[in-house]
Amino acid sequence: MVRLVLVVGVVVLVACHPAAAPTDVVVGPRTPKVAEIPMSDPAEYGIDRISRDAGQAIFERTGVGDPYRTGVPYPVFLALQRSYPAILGKDPQELAEKFGFVARPPDPASADLDRREGLPVGLHLTTDPLTGVSFLMTACAACHAERLRWPGGETIVIGLGSKRVQIHAYDRAFAQVTREPGFSAQRLATIATTAAADHHLVWPEAYRDPLAAATASALVTRAAQRATLHERTRDDPPGRVATIESFALVLSQLTGIPIDAAPDVGWAKVPDVIGYAQRTTLSWDGSGEGPIDLLAVEADVAAGVRVEWLERHPFQGASLGAYLRQPAPRPPFPGPIDRALAARGKELFGDQCAHCHGTYGADGRVTDYTEQIVPIEDLRTDPARMMAATASFERAANDPGLTRGYTKFRRSSGYVPPILTNVWARAPFGHVGQWPSLAVLATPPERRPTRFVIDGAGLYDLATIGVPTGGTTGYAYDATRPGVRRDRPPVPRGSRRRRARRDRISEDALTEVVSDHRHRGISGLDRAHVRIG
Repeated sequence: MVRLVLVVGVVVLVACHPAAAPTDVVVGPRTPKVAEIPMSDPAEYGIDRISRDAGQAIFERTGVGDPYRTGVPYPVFLALQRSYPAILGKDPQELAEKFGFVARPPDPASADLDRREGLPVGLHLTTDPLTGVSFLMTACAACHAERLRWPGGETIVIGLGSKRVQIHAYDRAFAQVTREPGFSAQRLATIATTAAADHHLVWPEAYRDPLAAATASALVTRAAQRATLHERTRDDPPGRVATIESFALVLSQLTGIPIDAAPDVGWAKVPDVIGYAQRTTLSWDGSGEGPIDLLAVEADVAAGVRVEWLERHPFQGASLGAYLRQPAPRPPFPGPIDRALAARGKELFGDQCAHCHGTYGADGRVTDYTEQIVPIEDLRTDPARMMAATASFERAANDPGLTRGYTKFRRSSGYVPPILTNVWARAPFGHVGQWPSLAVLATPPERRPTRFVIDGAGLYDLATIGVPTGGTTGYAYDATRPGVRRDRPPVPRGSRRRRARRDRISEDALTEVVSDHRHRGISGLDRAHVRIG
């Protein structure tokens, strides 16, 4: 899970094969570990038993917690919006539009403060029991949720990777405000007081100046610490995140180990969580090892959550895992399905594809899947994400003081073939979103477009099964650039047989992946020309 986290005292963003020779850029300088601050423990984080319901609340709403380390006082956040609406948006709806969050309209009559304020999906207000102040928190759904729109319908799918979120742009916005005229703790405290009164928020006089001062100081410190990362990730394609680069700075701060950066940014698509129950790791390249439920919350340690917090709340990871193993039902493919073609595709899929992607039952759920890493030499796709983890990153990620020996990180040699349940809704496809649709994916590599505009907010294309392209507004995608490219490096001799086998797979096989049994469907492709590349 990757998210932006604002902290009283520290502000951080969180959100692999032998790496190429690193550049001389140091992502994280050697710095002392963050000084301890009080541990606020709101009542809603007091989970006394493992349950799917508790996990659902964590994923969709509350996040893992530790507000003083992973939150920002909401009156101060409102003060930032009022002071710099062109940067952060004047209200939650503009905030969602600017950074690709899933927007919700405010409901002034709601007893739920999140809905009353109209916060985007995945943003949440929790009450600090030490001060009574509401802290703005982030949950998994801030990035792992999407409003899916197609001709004639729409729905919000919780767990689906966002196609539009730009978390690095959100991060840079907080750095940008510190350089704006008039930015000061005193001004924030004054405006926060007015905003708190307007929104009927608790904002005790005794805590106003300390909380505003701590937040302003943290923003300034973070802006300086993250300047190199902000510059490297300035392009940030929608729905993608530089996971390794974002973790590197945090790991360096926590461990004191300098971390070198790889030459290219390792962009990765925000993944769908649908295959959690069958996975043994959670990354695109299978680099993280350890108990799967612990891996699910490990990102929050990098976000600022203290290991001590997780030790005091031992049921959080297990509850989150219980929910992820039984996510909410997904919408069936809303377009027409050629059942005869699907039946033929099912046969070919079982013969040609199931050995990597698994087998599926009549309801589209996995019946058999063994996670594996396919070598980059065979995949012949962009290696930047895999190679983003340098040797120094690996050392820091395995620091025993941080991991307690529970988890291990290994640089990878390839990527993990994904589980394909509900794949029709998950465009753009590939570990970095290399292909906007299944039609493009099923086109021979030499005929695939390399430059196009993705309209992430447009209606889903049910004919090509993917995001709409070809417009004049949206993100201009250049597939020739490192980190987002689709070019295929030379194939070693030992891989020629596997390549020939893949090139023989017909559109029928691809059809089975996305057709039949409620979760899959495809239509409108040219059977005379389409092949899986």
